[in-house]
Amino acid sequence: MLKLQWLQVRQFRSVKPGTRLLFSPSLNVLLGENGTGKSTLMDLAAAVVSSDFTPLRHEAFDLEYALAADTGRITVHVRNVPTGADGAGGLSMDITVAPRDMAWPLVIHREGPQLRVSREDDTSDVVHERIAPEVGGRLWLVLMTGGIAWVEKTGEGTAAVEPMLAMAREVSAQADLRRFDEGLAHFDQLWQAELRLSRRAEGVLATGTGVASEDLLDGLRKVAAAQWGAARYVLASENVPFLRDAARLLGFASAEALLSPLETQPQGKYETLTLGHLELCFVTAAGQRISAKQLGYGQKRLVAFLHYLAHARAVVIADEVAHAFHPRQVRALLDQLEPRQALLTSQNPELLDSLSFDSPEQVRSTFVRCRREEDTGQLVWENLTPDAAGDFFTAWRAEPRHVGELLQTKGLW
Repeated sequence: MLKLQWLQVRQFRSVKPGTRLLFSPSLNVLLGENGTGKSTLMDLAAAVVSSDFTPLRHEAFDLEYALAADTGRITVHVRNVPTGADGAGGLSMDITVAPRDMAWPLVIHREGPQLRVSREDDTSDVVHERIAPEVGGRLWLVLMTGGIAWVEKTGEGTAAVEPMLAMAREVSAQADLRRFDEGLAHFDQLWQAELRLSRRAEGVLATGTGVASEDLLDGLRKVAAAQWGAARYVLASENVPFLRDAARLLGFASAEALLSPLETQPQGKYETLTLGHLELCFVTAAGQRISAKQLGYGQKRLVAFLHYLAHARAVVIADEVAHAFHPRQVRALLDQLEPRQALLTSQNPELLDSLSFDSPEQVRSTFVRCRREEDTGQLVWENLTPDAAGDFFTAWRAEPRHVGELLQTKGLW
């Protein structure tokens, strides 16, 4: 799993230039009052982790960051100057890819449509390539293009860059990552999801659009062959883990997802089928069926968050994660986060009070403070100092109490 290791902001909106944050590979909690840029930081982290900067193409920014996993490390310096009337400006990226199983890192420089690829230990060995406009700021496409260009121009063979291409695929798996917000946006988007089936000799393939998670796709693959041609496809909750967990946490006996065919098209010897009109239905112990759209606000948000977790397999970015949830549900959802990296906020102390610590280092790696300078108006994002983390841990260990209350006492929240 590729996770965000660090982020340096040289220029981004009103963030103080030179800001540098280190992130824990597990839990990261953003602390700060309203208006201190917590949601801004989460949106920026989502853009960085998904490595898709197309939503920011009209903004000026200058960022550096590193993504790391057991398979290797990717460091990126990305800059954007909005294109002016004269056509000047655009996105540039300097990328170093150092897979664990590759003898030498590759360095990729992207400037507009031009791509330059070289070995880190031999800058004279350079490959030039033009990239298509749709590559945009999508890091995984830049990596793929760079790897393929290297193979084609050097003749070294795909095996030489396969570890890098594997890391590119890891980046692409996070391509649609977005912040889970405090409202019901993700819940409302669920109903727009469409899933496509393709029946061929080797079996049934399933792909999705919108916010369709792998849970839905995997569940559909399991039943598609048996239900092919049906007027409605029914996925029982035992085949859809996020739905199974939602039923359990909401106190229902079971649940199911239902999809209806939208169109069927023959494609040579294959037949494709598009499914939509998603419905989620929960069943009580007495057999009563309740549509997810009839659930209460907190129940809807819990269903949406569990679906979000099924989609965000490596990194979770969630705003007000304890909002409208019962304390028991908050603890259960925190357990569900492992082994992901999580960036969370909550003005509800329930999230904070669910935390425990083994060391000052864990305290320091868990919290990121967000504040606004009164004199400049700039956003300041910072890790706790070693002294502040040590002081907090000593007080918490001596008299374990509500974490939120202790953070406020120490002036950290």
